[in-house]
Amino acid sequence: MWAAFTASNLGDGLNLVAMPLLAIQLTDDARLIAAVVLFQFLPFLVIGLPAGVVLDRFDRRRLAVGAQTMRAAVLLGVTLLVVGEQARIGTLMVASFLIGTSEVITDGGVPALVREIVRSDQLEVANARLIATQRVSNVFIGPPAGALLLEIEPSAPFAVAAVMSLLSGVTLLRLPGSYRPERGEEEAAFLNEAVVGLKYVWQHPVLRPLALAVATFAFVGAAGNAVFVVLATERFGMTGIQFGMLMSATALSSVTMTFLVTPFIKRTSHAASLRLAIVFFAVGSLMFGFTTVAAAAFIAGLISGASDPFWNIVSSTVRQRLVPDEVFGRMMTAYLFIAWGMRPVGALLGGVVAEAWGAQWVSIGAACVVGSMLVLAVPMFRQVDESMAAEPG
Repeated sequence: MWAAFTASNLGDGLNLVAMPLLAIQLTDDARLIAAVVLFQFLPFLVIGLPAGVVLDRFDRRRLAVGAQTMRAAVLLGVTLLVVGEQARIGTLMVASFLIGTSEVITDGGVPALVREIVRSDQLEVANARLIATQRVSNVFIGPPAGALLLEIEPSAPFAVAAVMSLLSGVTLLRLPGSYRPERGEEEAAFLNEAVVGLKYVWQHPVLRPLALAVATFAFVGAAGNAVFVVLATERFGMTGIQFGMLMSATALSSVTMTFLVTPFIKRTSHAASLRLAIVFFAVGSLMFGFTTVAAAAFIAGLISGASDPFWNIVSSTVRQRLVPDEVFGRMMTAYLFIAWGMRPVGALLGGVVAEAWGAQWVSIGAACVVGSMLVLAVPMFRQVDESMAAEPG
């Protein structure tokens, strides 16, 4: 599963830089560039809740295999369009939507697989290793490799990403055992079941505020990511390869910090890790907004990159410990529906703000919004620590 996860994220990393760099070659309109990112997030809103029902009815491993296969086919299609010089902004939007659809299934099912494979007291370590692998593959190696491949041959990063997705699906087939959840309840009507996860998250005293906090991160993060290539190339004067290197610097910080999160939690608390994540994100975003120097942007990347593991390791562990298996798929996609569902709105707003006033104001606004969570999320911090103290591990 770790190998499949790595291959999938390496493909994502190639696509992470190649898609916006290709988009910026097709148009100079920041709103259209942001729309390519927006369409990748849109499936979390459109199919997120129904996908949770599917994940709770069928084998989650086989569903992940199907999602990876579909993504490989879409990326192969993009490859052929680029080779034939037929790529257009509209086709990139469609491809992004289909890639995002596969991510709904994968992101909703993989955390359940992790919980099946490791013990409860191993979850922090397992999640830390997976997040470290994700950052190495998705952000450290993938983006500069994608930018370099795009310079050599525009279709190359999409072709390699297609191979990585296919390799991920084939590797998952070798995972032994059944990963179909045991249902203690009778299957209700599909639409009725689709809202079960949403009700579960919304009524849960820990998951609801945590999902809303992640939604805030997702909103401002998507706004920034949607126009980050504009910020890097126009404000910092970076080339495509330098942009990939900036992404790698962010990933290097994240990977390093994954080794420190578990000891930090043991010496402090889960909530302290969440607070530190907010501080890192806000400081890094402020630096991105106020600097015009490429060297300072790399320092900002190192600071902001530290945020990811301190938040995501805790967030993943909380969900895996507190939620029963029979509703986990619906909970997970509902959680992503609330959290990642804000990404399309954020990406759209980021494009509008960048086009009107400049991409730097997206970063400054993101810092202000996330920084306010240090005060507004105090009850959530307390609830997270109380829930983790009550659970084994």
